[in-house]
Amino acid sequence: MRSDGGEALDERVHELSFLEHRVGAGLRDRLVEAAVRVARHRDQAEARMVLAESRDRGDTVHERHVQVDHDGVGRQLVGELDGVEAVPGGCNDRQLGLVLDQRDQRLEERPVVVRQEDANRCRHHPIRLVHQGRDVSLVAVSVQPAARKVALIGAPLDLGAGRRGVDMGPSAIRYAGLAEHLAEALGIETDDRGNVHAPVAESLASGDERARFLPQILELCDRVAKLVAAAARAGETPLVLGGDHSVALGSLVGMTSVHGSGGVVWVDAHGDLNTPKTSPSGNVHGMVLAAALGLGGDSFAYDDWTLPAIEPRRLALVGVRSLDKGERELLKQLDAKVFTMSEIDKIGIEPCMRQALKYAGDGAFLHVSLDMDAVDPEHAPGVGTPVRGGLSYREAHLAMEIVADVGTVDSFDVVEVNPVLDRENATGKLAVELVASALGARIL
Repeated sequence: MRSDGGEALDERVHELSFLEHRVGAGLRDRLVEAAVRVARHRDQAEARMVLAESRDRGDTVHERHVQVDHDGVGRQLVGELDGVEAVPGGCNDRQLGLVLDQRDQRLEERPVVVRQEDANRCRHHPIRLVHQGRDVSLVAVSVQPAARKVALIGAPLDLGAGRRGVDMGPSAIRYAGLAEHLAEALGIETDDRGNVHAPVAESLASGDERARFLPQILELCDRVAKLVAAAARAGETPLVLGGDHSVALGSLVGMTSVHGSGGVVWVDAHGDLNTPKTSPSGNVHGMVLAAALGLGGDSFAYDDWTLPAIEPRRLALVGVRSLDKGERELLKQLDAKVFTMSEIDKIGIEPCMRQALKYAGDGAFLHVSLDMDAVDPEHAPGVGTPVRGGLSYREAHLAMEIVADVGTVDSFDVVEVNPVLDRENATGKLAVELVASALGARIL
């Protein structure tokens, strides 16, 4: 005579029809030769079902298991499953169940946990399929928890640049759908804190020609710093929208006021390491990194700012292809990592970006400052100081995807979008795409 456990086992495959109502009618038909031996002490049994998300092109993953723990029952191969149809959008492990044991007096369920499992059997967070935004060419699939909240801070400054129009950059990026795309594609909530007040150049005297409009720029950067600090203390990720690259000084000062001295990955065609003594133009956006390092001189001191905001041994520059003589001389003295476009051509953007993030990542915070002129003008025409031979479209995306992959960046800038020089807001749209990639968007 068979045991009660053996008799119950014979009915288990039929009872899997319960899943038909929970995870889709196609699942039961895909379960092949499901056989699970039930242990003697069934009340103590727990099960977990691990389904791999299938890759694009219809690839299948061959190993799927229903596992019963504690009693040494072991595992049985269920058969080939296509994980895409197994889990409907919006379901989670509490909404799914696998019937392990059913008696006359009760029905017991155990949770089914669904995760991604790659070819190396490495498991990751569940992948959530999303819809593609109208103006964004990538299907955004988050690889980071969606709990992150991003504080948008507009800094419409063009006093530090040589060409007008970059003060409209924050509006161009917002108009390209930044907040909507982050919400719809990645589930990331944004807290738009508006724009800081920026003076108009026509109403001001330029002042010292070696550092034009410097007092007004420092005043604006101080307002940016306070908003960045408030966002960081609230547990949000500050994202400053420029404006010319001078605004990054406010970002770094604000983060330093909360965390202490940090590191930065500076993605830019230029070094921005001039000083009032070495600058050939007097444009402050070309001095901002030197100022953040505490090398800009006494003229950059402001109220209770803590400078340097970053240390040279935590500075990495990526995409550089245009340096002034004074910047070259300064870099010879600094303990900084510099990945020029020549270096990127030789070894590729991925190892360069990973090394840059690792080098800069040992400080109290890690900041990524993206100047859109790092991208080749063919893809980012709307910048004030374009330089040919920059990052390709895919290199720029991969650089930002690696930022998300590392997952240690605390704050961001995206700057130098100039709608006056742009074509149908192409650079603003690209800025949205690159921010999304830095926050976790993927092609698949």
